[in-house]
Order: sequence, then C-alpha cells, then structure tokens
Amino acid sequence: MTYLSLIAVVILILNTYPVIISRDLVFLSKRNTVASQAVQICTSLEALDMMTPDTVSRVMNMLEVGGLSTIVVLNSDLDELYRIGRNAEGYDDSIVENLVALAMSGDNEFLSKFADGAFMSYSVVPIMSEESINGYVCVYEYDNVEGNIIIGLQRDLFQISCGLGLMAIILSFIYSGTFTSRITKILNAIESVREGEYSYRINVKGHDELARLSDEFNSLTGRLQSTEEIRRRFVADASHELKTPLAAIRLLSDSILESDNIDIGTVKEFVSDIRDETERLARTTAQLLDLTKLDNNIVTVRSAVDCANVAERVVRALKPIADTKNVKLDCDLKKDCTILATEDELYQIIFNLAENAVKYNTDGGSVTVSVDKVDGQVEIEVEDTGIGVPAQDLPYIFDRFYRVDKSRGREGGGTGLGLSIVKSTVEKHGGQVAAQRREEGGMIFTVTFPYFLFTNQGEK
Repeated sequence: MTYLSLIAVVILILNTYPVIISRDLVFLSKRNTVASQAVQICTSLEALDMMTPDTVSRVMNMLEVGGLSTIVVLNSDLDELYRIGRNAEGYDDSIVENLVALAMSGDNEFLSKFADGAFMSYSVVPIMSEESINGYVCVYEYDNVEGNIIIGLQRDLFQISCGLGLMAIILSFIYSGTFTSRITKILNAIESVREGEYSYRINVKGHDELARLSDEFNSLTGRLQSTEEIRRRFVADASHELKTPLAAIRLLSDSILESDNIDIGTVKEFVSDIRDETERLARTTAQLLDLTKLDNNIVTVRSAVDCANVAERVVRALKPIADTKNVKLDCDLKKDCTILATEDELYQIIFNLAENAVKYNTDGGSVTVSVDKVDGQVEIEVEDTGIGVPAQDLPYIFDRFYRVDKSRGREGGGTGLGLSIVKSTVEKHGGQVAAQRREEGGMIFTVTFPYFLFTNQGEK
C-alpha cells in the first residue's frame, strides 16, 4: 500500500466511523423515545372496555404526546379507528403494514432509518386484553433536526479530513524530497569512494538514522583513507627496498661481464658483494612475508612459554656478535614468567630487540636483557648504552621501513622492518611494546604480556 493510499484510507475512516457511531446513538435514542410513547398510548387504550373511534379519540385527546408526526390506532381487524398526521413527510404505509404483520405475534416492533438528512422512526405496539390482541398503536416520527446535525458533522469531518489529508500530502512530499536528497548524498558518496576517492566526506544534518549512517560512513572512509595511505607508502617503500639490492646486483654483474681483463680478486670481491645483496634481499623478502602473515591474522597454536628460557637462548646466540663488537651482553632473568604465545615468535621479538641493541651500540658499551613479573604481567626489558634514537624520531621507530639514518641502516644490513614486526607480533599476543631514551644515552625497550599461570591441569 502506497503512502497516498494510506492517507485515503485514513480520510475514509475519519469520514465514516464517527458518523456511523453518531447515527447508531441516535437510533438507540429513537428506540427509547418513540417506542416508549407508543407503549404509553397503548397502555392508556388498554383500559377501554370497547375500542371505537369516539372512545379512542377521547383518550388520545387527553394524552400529551409530543414530537410524533403520525399516530394511527387500528382495531384487531386492522380497521383504522384514529389517525393524525396523514400527510407527514417521509411516512410510508407499507412499512407500517409490515410492522403490524410482525406485531401480530404479540411483540413490539420498531424500525428507524436515516435518509435524505432525516431520521424516520416507526413503532408498532399491540393492544392486549387478556392475552388477546384488541388492536395496534402505530406511531411515526420525522426528525430532520438531528439529521441536520449528522449531516453537519459529516460535512465538518470531511473538511477537516481533507485539510489534514492535504497537509499530510504536502508534508509527505517535503519529507520525501528531503529524505531523497539525503539518500542521494550518501549514494553519491558511496560511488565516489568506490572510485577510490577516500577523502570524500558527507554532511547529513540531523539526529536520525541517516545522520548516524553518514557519521559512520565518514568514519569508515577515514579508516579506508588511512589504510590506503599506509598501503601506498608500504608498496613504495617495499619497492624501493627491493629495487636497491637488485640494482646493486645488476651493476656488479654487468661490471663482471663487461670487463675483459678483470682479475680474479676483483671478481671474488664483486661476487661477495652480490652474495651480500642477495642475502639482504632474502631478509627483506622474509620480513615482508612475516608482516603479511601478521596482517592477515593467521591463527597459530599458542602454549605456555617461559620467557626466561627464551631470553637465555637469545643471549647465547648473540654473545659471539657482541664479543666481536666489544659489547658486554648481560641478562637478569627471573623464573616463573610464563605467557601464552609461540616460542618461535617470542624468540623473534627478543632477538630483534637485542640484536638492534648490540648492532647500534658503542665500543665498550653494554646490553642487558631482563625478564621479570611486575603487577601481574610479564615484563621483558632490553636496555643498551648505544647511540640511542633522537627524540624527534622516537614516535616513528615502529613504523614500517622507518630508519633514523637510512644510509647507516643499509650498511648495517637493516631493512626498517624489524621493529614493525616486533610491535605487530607483541600486539598479536595481547601485549604492548614501548621505547624510551636513557638519560645516560642509549635506549630501553619494554615489552609486557599478560601473565599465564600454567599448571598440570592447564591454565589457572
């Protein structure tokens, strides 16, 4: 059902239901008044020993019966003994005859109808005498006063309902126009975003569902824009990182191929450089694959892992490198520091932090790896006395491909992905990682995980 059809139905109900109720109330009132007057006349005539035109006339003259248009008294043979109002408006003898025929069973009969703006009410009451019928009293009332009231009510309702209907139609067109305009804004915005214009924003005023929808749309496009910017920057950085070793490999190989009298020592040097660039390319590719796995939330089977045991393995693995760089590598490991994770990923977190601390340290510096339980959480801390990170670069060190000194990072074999992998892996396991500068120089990286109490029966 359309909106206009609904308005039409409402107008129809407003025009008919109140009128029908009012008319039925008048019918009930007529049954009480007209029929009671007929009964009153019948009671007076039942006292007569003999019903003749004279005796009936004398009784009728003594009665005070008002408002009736026609009164007819018939004997048992249906002969007319008395009549007033012979030419009353709307009177129908056939209706009276039908009612008299029904009243022969001894019951009172009543009929009222509304036509041509008037109520026409008939009542027939049998005149009883010792369980026999001596005659009939037939009364008729023509009432156009209350009929005009009903007609006026119907007219007023029609005017009011038409006014309300017209107002509803106008408001519906205004509302539908406004609603369509707002929907069109949202559809145009969706189309723009679908074409890649993630900076598109819409402004739908109000406090209804469409306004909330537009706010959610703007929030979504904002996230899409940020994601797209990160993706483009990631692709550009990844392309640059992969292009650099490939260009170096090509340059070195071309130098070997284009040189006719190149000595074997130079060839070995070039081949060694090619191998280094290949290893750097392999490391970058492997780390990109690690980040892709983290971004895709690949499910891994986690178990209870003792952080102290993993940190001890990391320290043993990095000890030869630290000795080569004349860096003192210490550890302070507390027992009963278990978390819910995978041992390989936890090893990768601690190794990346500790390796950076060793790699970017100073001659004679130190690195301390500590594991402890603090306030119901397991805290892993890597502290170094190295060159540190400038304060202006500190907020960005966990961004992908970010380097404080890009030239130094490439020479050292770094890709700018290690700390990004650390942050993503830590957050994957419900932990947090933070970095701060030491007042004496160097850095402190702190990783916190929820403590996991593992018993023989499982988690507690």
